[in-house]
Amino acid sequence: MSGAAAAKVEVPLAYDQRADAAAAQVLRRLLSVITENREGAITGQDPEHLHQLRIAVRRSRTVQRQLAGVFPPVALPGFRAEFRWLQRATSEARDLDVYVLELESLRNLLPDSQRSDLDPLVPVLGHWRLAARAETATALRSLRFANLVADWEQLLESLVELTLDDRPVAQRSIGTVASKRIRKVYGRVVKMGEAIDETSPPEAFHELRKRGKELRYLLELFATRLFDPGVVAPLVKSLKALQDVLGRHQDREVQVAMLRSLAGEVATLRGGPAACMAMGVLVDRLLADELVARREFTERFQVLAAESQAALVRETFV
Repeated sequence: MSGAAAAKVEVPLAYDQRADAAAAQVLRRLLSVITENREGAITGQDPEHLHQLRIAVRRSRTVQRQLAGVFPPVALPGFRAEFRWLQRATSEARDLDVYVLELESLRNLLPDSQRSDLDPLVPVLGHWRLAARAETATALRSLRFANLVADWEQLLESLVELTLDDRPVAQRSIGTVASKRIRKVYGRVVKMGEAIDETSPPEAFHELRKRGKELRYLLELFATRLFDPGVVAPLVKSLKALQDVLGRHQDREVQVAMLRSLAGEVATLRGGPAACMAMGVLVDRLLADELVARREFTERFQVLAAESQAALVRETFV
């Protein structure tokens, strides 16, 4: 990987460790990933910095949601709102990074004769990418961001010393707390997936993708060090396989929306009419691939939801 600090967290945890101490340990590591990637995300020279920063933000939000009982309830909603702001403030820049990086692969979906017709789209994407990067840089340089980092770090450092009266699971073992959350989120993912069919709206796939990410983050942040790796690793693998197809479905939907939204601007440029025709063909190809992803979803989901997998979850996370 590049010089970006990876959001992968490898901290020593023990099954009987206090849940609040374990959560703080993991979250401090994630906070260091955010701060270490901040400058690189501001300059934008390597998109990986922003990517890793956003992964760390998403993982932090997962811990905030799934282990809410280790935090003081008065403080947590404010932090959740600020982390949500940070994720949104960096979202468009990351999306446009991906569009630019994937443009060549998108060209390959077109007939040879039309691939160069997409050239007028390049400066348009570049313009919007620079604007989005500027907004992200402003957010990451802001006093709001600095205060969030300082206040969050202070809470994490003092968490185990706070009163237990309003933190119902703080003293429980992280193994017990994580086990319960993993079992519950797995059940929710299976239930959501079983409700999806060929008529389901894109939002259903997107929501399942988000819940699947939460389950994978719980497994990667906690379960890989607390439970049988022979159970955890295959479960993470099946989740990644499912998320790959859900991610492709989501990417195609977003790419179609982006192409349609830029058509008017591209049409005014030199070579614009041909570019718009190529964009129309590309939209058709993307929509077709979105349908393929829908069909592949069923096979990937069945692996995750199989009774043998469900039984392992019940037996392992007790």
